Order: sequence, then structure tokens, then C-alpha cells
Amino acid sequence: MNNMITLSVSLLVGTAAALAGDVQPLMVQRGACLLDESFSGSLDTNKWKVAIGGWTIENGALIGAERPEDHHAAVIKTPFACITGVAQFSFMIKGDSRIHFGLNDAGGHNSYIQIRPNSLVMYKNADRKDPRSYSPILDETGATLAPDIWHTMIVELNGEEMLARVDDTIFLCGSHPGINKEKTDLLFAVIGAAQFDNVKLWSATPSPSWPAEKAKLFVRQTARPAIDRSGNPQDAYMAAEVKARDRLMKSDEKFKSLVDVRGTAMEALAKAFPVVNRKGPKADAEKKRLASEDAKYKQLMKDVQMAQKTERDYLFIQAPEVKKDWDAFIAANQAKAKAAAAAKK
Repeated sequence: MNNMITLSVSLLVGTAAALAGDVQPLMVQRGACLLDESFSGSLDTNKWKVAIGGWTIENGALIGAERPEDHHAAVIKTPFACITGVAQFSFMIKGDSRIHFGLNDAGGHNSYIQIRPNSLVMYKNADRKDPRSYSPILDETGATLAPDIWHTMIVELNGEEMLARVDDTIFLCGSHPGINKEKTDLLFAVIGAAQFDNVKLWSATPSPSWPAEKAKLFVRQTARPAIDRSGNPQDAYMAAEVKARDRLMKSDEKFKSLVDVRGTAMEALAKAFPVVNRKGPKADAEKKRLASEDAKYKQLMKDVQMAQKTERDYLFIQAPEVKKDWDAFIAANQAKAKAAAAAKK
């Protein structure tokens, strides 16, 4: 590894060891250090739990790699129970891979930050037990995070607010009432491959200077680059849809009533046939059997599909830009299917 550090507008280049220095928080003041992990030895299973995927330590860094047979991102967790706290770590994205920095609470996934070479996006996770719930985007920005180079991220939590900075230049600042819960653990998820090092966690207390620092960041927010989603129709549609959904759920009573109809239909289906919420080959086979043989299952599924379509059609009327992205997404999928069919001939 190169021992020299070069600071540019949006990236910090150097070794993971060189990035081990602390970045000063803005929203909170650090308290006790809860974890200081440099991965200098073997993986400490008392601190880290591998949930899925391939996780190894090589040359003093944690390497996470998605395995095709898992059909799931590689995930590793470590305890982190703070409502107000700080997490800092170094990361290296391999190629065009994707990283999630996530937080869990007692109910499951709480919130996460998606890290890509060209973007950072902060989300509040949906409540998987409530079909009416959704995952809003709390903040987003375009970025230039060169792959195969070390970067440093610091994430600060204080009640319902979250602040994240990469290389002390790129930032996200968002809030949601659902973040204001005691967490259970922190997770790294990797789609593709990535490396991590120098993971540090602290308890914290609110900083009295945060209101002034927050005002400065808000001035900078409007000048940040937009995310270029033009080459990814699925991502473009999903982002546009959730933004429109978030706006309508806060302002449109008719849309909320349609969401409730769809949620009620999904709950009725799941209550009668719990298998609909299960995954795996056995569950898929049972759902396929029910779809061909069981009249009640067919009717309840029809009710769900009709409610989904009614809700989606209304959203498209209220947000025509989402319909445009939906059409592009469907067209891209059809083109892929046509190409795949032609390749088999």
C-alpha cells in the first residue's frame, strides 16, 4: 500500500492505517470509546457476528464479499446500542460494488446509508411488519468515491437526527422520528466486494454548537451534485417512487386511504396463508401450488394485485415523473428479456 496521503476535493487517498486518525464530530461530543477495531489479528467473534457472505481478515483489513449462492448481500454485525453516538470507519469499494452502513433496533432494520462510487443515500428502513410502511430517502448526494482507494466515514446519531461525512467533505444530514430508538447493533452489508478497517464506536452527548454547524451544512446542501441515475432505470424509478410516496403520505388523504386498502388486503392474505411472507425453495413451491389449486388464495392474491394497481395508478396521476421512470424501467426489462431469449436460440 502507498504510505502517502493526498487530499483532493472529494477523496482521501492512502492506506487504511493512515486514515486511522479521528475525524471530529459536529453534531455531538464523543464520550466513552465502545470499540476500537483495527483487525490486526483474527476476526474476534465476541465482537463481530457474520450473518451471511464471505468475511475474512487479510493484511490488517476486514474483507467482505458477496457469494452468488447466497442470493443476498454479505452482512456482518457488531453491537452498538446508542441513541446518541458516533461510528467511524475506513472503507474501500472494490470496482462498482455497493456498501450499506446499517443500524438495527429491537424491531429489526432501523436505518442505513448506501455508499456507491457515484453517490451517498440515507434511508429510514420500512417496518417489515406493516405493509403500509415504506423506506423514505432522508438525504442524498452525488459523489466521487474512487474505487480501490481508502476513504473514511463518520456517522453521528442524536435522537432522530443522523449526520454522515465521507473524507470530511461529502455529507448527508437527515432526520426521522423512527431513528430515535435505542439501537442493538451496527452492520456492514456488501453487494460485490469491499474492505473495512479502523472501526471505532463511541457513546456521545449533544453538542451545543450543532445548531450553528447545521445551518452551515444546510447552506451547502443545495450546492451538492445530483445523483446521475440515467444509466440505471430500476434505481431511477425506485428513487422517484419513494420520493413521491413520501410526499403523498404526508399530504394526500386519498392516497393514504388507498395505501390502507392495499395494506389491509396484504394482511388478509398473510393471515390466511402465512407462507406468502416466507422465502426459499419450499415456500416458493407452496406458493406456486396455491396459485394453481386454491380458490381462496387466488381471490386474496387478486385483491392484493388490484389494490396495488389502484394505488400505483393514483400515484402516477399525482406524480407523472414517476410514470415516466416506470415506463423506462419496464422497457429496459423487456429489452433484457428479449435479448436473453435471442441468446438462447
